[in-house]
Amino acid sequence: MIITLGFYKRKPGLTLDQFHAHWRDVHGPLIAGIPDVGKYIKRYVQHRMVPGEGWPGVGPLDYDGFSEVWFPSLDARKELHALDYFQTEMLADERAFLDMDATRILMFDNQTVQIGKDYADDWMAGRI
Repeated sequence: MIITLGFYKRKPGLTLDQFHAHWRDVHGPLIAGIPDVGKYIKRYVQHRMVPGEGWPGVGPLDYDGFSEVWFPSLDARKELHALDYFQTEMLADERAFLDMDATRILMFDNQTVQIGKDYADDWMAGRI
């Protein structure tokens, strides 16, 4: 399992509400519309962030949201990114609402659950 976290800032000129609405109502459905999406993506979660005071002594996070994308393998991620649909529809939409220079992506293939049950295997097996 490969998991990516993408950290996003809205494109200059967009309000936070406009950014959140576009991400939820336009970009999310584009991802869901990827042909044979389940072959490439096992889980996609949008985390919309709102301004907050955070923790004492800790500065604000300079992003408007972050996503989790779970891929069955690195090859599946590479295949998705090579699709014409991804190269045309997805990338064009990202440029329409994201500050691409501020976008940051982290990728990892291992998680350690310190507290509570690790539900990833149950979720992948369709038990939850």
